[in-house]
Amino acid sequence: MKQLCVLSDLTSSEWASWVQAVGSVLAIVAAALIARHQASLQHKSALKLLCAERKDARAEAAETPAELASNSAKVMAHVSGQLPDREAVRGAAEGQRRCDLGEVQRLDGYLCAIPLHELPGPLVRLTMILGFTVRQFKEKIEMALRLHQQMDAAMFDDFFQSLKLMNESVSATFKEISDEVDANAK
Repeated sequence: MKQLCVLSDLTSSEWASWVQAVGSVLAIVAAALIARHQASLQHKSALKLLCAERKDARAEAAETPAELASNSAKVMAHVSGQLPDREAVRGAAEGQRRCDLGEVQRLDGYLCAIPLHELPGPLVRLTMILGFTVRQFKEKIEMALRLHQQMDAAMFDDFFQSLKLMNESVSATFKEISDEVDANAK
């Protein structure tokens, strides 16, 4: 140590002060680097958590159209079963026969209330198709109940064929939605 003091004209206490000062600066720099690294790790962790939460939220949001598609298929098949022929349509129109059209109307309302912007992209199109089909089904039945007395055999045939096709469409859409939900869950 005396040799260092001789070479620089500093006393040993001055050297100790310089060493302490340099050590303090290095400690501050090291502390800043460690804090920066910790902040970076926390930021990455927060991003991963946010991404996981968003994925969970999207998966949960995707379950809504899947459940509504399933219920739509069941309700539409049920209502179609209540109107198997011309006499059943007449009876429902005149209040002598049950027709659960209110369930279809509620489904239409539920489908309209789905926030499409929160769904994964492919489900937006499928949910819109589902909503359109349910709405068309509802309107077709309302028309038949309202105009049943003016409908001829060809119009009734068209009506029953339309109900059949809409039921098939909803079943196919339900399958596509289910497949998409399963794909998003992975």
